[in-house]
Amino acid sequence: MRKCSIKMKVTLWYTGILSVILGIVLAGIFIFTNVTGLSVTEEEVQGAVTGFVGNIRFQDGTFYMDGDTEFYNDGIMFCVYDQDGQLLYGSMPVDFPSRTALQSHNARIIENGQKQWMIYDAAYSYGNGKALWVRGITSIHNMEVFLLMARRALLILFPGIVLLIGAVGYFMTKRALRPVDDICERADHISGGDDLSQRLPLPKVRDEMYHLTERFNEMFERLQKSFEKEKQFASDASHELRTPVAVLISQCEYLLEHGELGQEQKEEVQVILRQAKKMSALVSQMLMIAREEKMADPEQFEDVDFGMLAEIVSEEMESQAAGRGISIHVDVQEQQIVRGDQTLLMRMMMNLIQNAVLYGKKGGNVWVRVFEKNGMVNGEVEDDGIGIRKENLDKIWNRFYREDKSRGEEEGTGLGLSMVKWIVKVHGGRIRVRSQKGKGSVFSFSFPENR
Repeated sequence: MRKCSIKMKVTLWYTGILSVILGIVLAGIFIFTNVTGLSVTEEEVQGAVTGFVGNIRFQDGTFYMDGDTEFYNDGIMFCVYDQDGQLLYGSMPVDFPSRTALQSHNARIIENGQKQWMIYDAAYSYGNGKALWVRGITSIHNMEVFLLMARRALLILFPGIVLLIGAVGYFMTKRALRPVDDICERADHISGGDDLSQRLPLPKVRDEMYHLTERFNEMFERLQKSFEKEKQFASDASHELRTPVAVLISQCEYLLEHGELGQEQKEEVQVILRQAKKMSALVSQMLMIAREEKMADPEQFEDVDFGMLAEIVSEEMESQAAGRGISIHVDVQEQQIVRGDQTLLMRMMMNLIQNAVLYGKKGGNVWVRVFEKNGMVNGEVEDDGIGIRKENLDKIWNRFYREDKSRGEEEGTGLGLSMVKWIVKVHGGRIRVRSQKGKGSVFSFSFPENR
């Protein structure tokens, strides 16, 4: 029940409540119909017996039956008994218990097997202590059969009625909550994109959906301001840090070249210099990200031969790869045209190849492939390095994330892959990673082909 959607929960509650109400109503109808049917039959038998007695004439201590007396009328059979219970006139239905005792003015139900009858007895005195009994008998078997069939039919139809109620309820609930689905879809589109300046359109009616949409728009406005402040802070901080870091690097280099330092002091200064250079690289990347996110404009994109671009970047990275004894193998198809920003696409390929070299094993290999498939420009950067743990694959795209034990001897800044993912997204592409710990990684990406 916890995993059900709101529409399903409302439908289940709605269907359950209506099913209980419908069950109570049907049970009441069954009871009412049964009681009412028996009551009506009882009144009919009593009236018929009273009417039948009109055919009997009591005179001088005896009685006379009219010659045209009918012992069967409208489904009711009449029997006349003497005071000792001996049948004088009329006949009983087949299978009716002939020894049923006479009870004056008392309607009863007599059963024999599956058959049922309603009887009514009336005693009339005449002469000197004599009595004449008149019994009316009518079968209620057909009525009981009808009620039983009706009950069975309703019980069979009940599940169908419940399903119909559920379907109608779900349709009504889905239609009522459709504005919520629209809001969620638009909110996902806005939150999943890069433009938080978009807003949800307000409904025309000032109802609950109107207020919900207002709250979403207020939330997006706060998020937009927060992200803009974050980007501005990163840009300002990166810009302000460049000068002191550059001074720190230059002073360390001067000390190492001209200072009169002992061996231990030189080692300490070299540690400071290495960390300062890492900080400088980090500041440069942060500043570059802040600038490029502002400058990226799809309207300014141009046709780029991605195959040629991959070859150029691979050649530039060969010297760095050679320093670790890594060979770069390039396999690209010609004229793989992508609509995009050439600088950003070069940065993307450089980061991927650099990542493969940095975390590849010494003397290993890096494969760069570009090819066309299913109308898309596809690419792969594969290495046979240390790989990434399966549980950390989703985390590698986060800024500043570095997996502790799967980062080679040199440490990166943790910004390269986050920039790669952003660049791919800006160009309407997709990027995926497959990796096995200790055996290497494959970063595969695809872009819409521009012909």
